[in-house]
Amino acid sequence: MRSEEYIGEVTSDGHISLPEKIASELGLKPSARVRITIEKIEAKGGKAAVSGKARRRALAIKNFIADLGPKDLSENLREKYK
Repeated sequence: MRSEEYIGEVTSDGHISLPEKIASELGLKPSARVRITIEKIEAKGGKAAVSGKARRRALAIKNFIADLGPKDLSENLREKYK
């Protein structure tokens, strides 16, 4: 199953927006059935909200750095996250 993640908005009539590009990439036609997971995004302390995908990638990089130690940090990091 292929999935895409994007930030959308709830319209005034309660519908969720779906960018044409995403619908096209997934090959969605009118009345297509899809699975939707909703996560409310709230900016905290004036900081911009980060998507779940970006948060997971940042945590993966943080864990990689913590496991790596100072030896060859920059070269290994560059190689893993090109």
